[in-house]
Amino acid sequence: MRICFLVERPTQFEVPFYRHVANDSENSLRVIYTGGDPAAPIYDSELSRPVSWGFDLLGGYEAAVAPLESSRALARFLASELKPGSFDLVITNGYTHRAYLRAAWTARRNGLKTGLRLDSVAWSGVQEHGGLRAAAKRFVFRRMLPRGFDLFLGVGSLTLDYLRAHGVAEDRLALFPYAIDVATFRERSRIARLGVAERFERRVALGFPRDHAPNIRAILALAKFGERESPRDLLRAFAAPRGPLTENAWLILAGDGPERGALEAEARALGVAERVKFPGYVPYAELPALYAAADLFVHPAAEERWGVSVEEALACDLPVVASSRVGAAYDLVKEGENGGMYRVGDVADLAQALERALALDPTAVARTNERVLANWDYAATWAGLLAAARGKRSAPPPVLPPRRGGGTHAGREEARPEADFESRSPRFSSSPRKAWGRTKEGG
Repeated sequence: MRICFLVERPTQFEVPFYRHVANDSENSLRVIYTGGDPAAPIYDSELSRPVSWGFDLLGGYEAAVAPLESSRALARFLASELKPGSFDLVITNGYTHRAYLRAAWTARRNGLKTGLRLDSVAWSGVQEHGGLRAAAKRFVFRRMLPRGFDLFLGVGSLTLDYLRAHGVAEDRLALFPYAIDVATFRERSRIARLGVAERFERRVALGFPRDHAPNIRAILALAKFGERESPRDLLRAFAAPRGPLTENAWLILAGDGPERGALEAEARALGVAERVKFPGYVPYAELPALYAAADLFVHPAAEERWGVSVEEALACDLPVVASSRVGAAYDLVKEGENGGMYRVGDVADLAQALERALALDPTAVARTNERVLANWDYAATWAGLLAAARGKRSAPPPVLPPRRGGGTHAGREEARPEADFESRSPRFSSSPRKAWGRTKEGG
């Protein structure tokens, strides 16, 4: 099987996936970048800084860069790439970009199977926009997009539920998760954790007192310091009256963003500044060692449609506490086994969730994490894509019961993928040719 994937730019977690696939001697993946120079650093407004991943993003897999200087150059390029019989499946990472729509139209014209990857969700208890916008969205999903795409690929179960709710047929659904390099994270973190001296020095470098560093319960969050990822909720829960396990805990708030100064000031005002550490932005290659220095990972986001840091923490044998607005938690976090969820914005509920998670047996947590991630790692992701290309729908995630803390199965890191259609509204023509060939470039 031969699959083509069009995406704006490389990410730190998907480039290793492309290299994993390159080792498959019987099947292949070709990546086409549509956002200009794929090696250029990205300015992340939520971090208030440029982001560079610190490793080669382009070697070790099959890739090309689409020309964007003119519509004619793009059309010629896609016509040469997406010839009849060239691929068994052509996937676009959204539909709001001119290159994606042109690619889908070209592939369909040449008889190639097409897939649309999305990460959108509808959060439980949140009413969608009504009126013309809601009607337009229903029209797009039920009339326009099915003309351009054979498959709809969700990053997780919440996105699949969203697609079902918008009328996408079950036999056109499959998974294309935001998978991470589970094996590498697990190996590097275990080496760092087993190296007692290394773990000790890492904690001391973070600011833990030498006399107590080995015995401190460390709670870790990796966050963009702004409203969306809501690190303030975690800070306040940490400062709340604590149980016996969190009483001896310290908090590591790693990351950066416009609210960093305000968070540091609030930690002082709450009287916990001595036990709250702000190490700043941590390079991607150093994350496994940082996870290994912690005992619990928390993702307190007000909205995170997936959240690859949840996967990373689980791969590093940590329990995870996540808000009910973190999509990955619905698929990866098992209440009472490897962490739990809490009602988004509920500081008291979060404080209780921290205590419960710190009480879990680390060995049992690690076993659960291995079992769960076996269905979401690179091998499982590639197997699912191959099954979708063959016309066999990849196995859906299990239907999940309501979670403690108000999370329910509703019905989407990392720079945000362009699959978001909640905040972008591309124009579609009533003419199929115009709709797929001359659409205004989106987001």
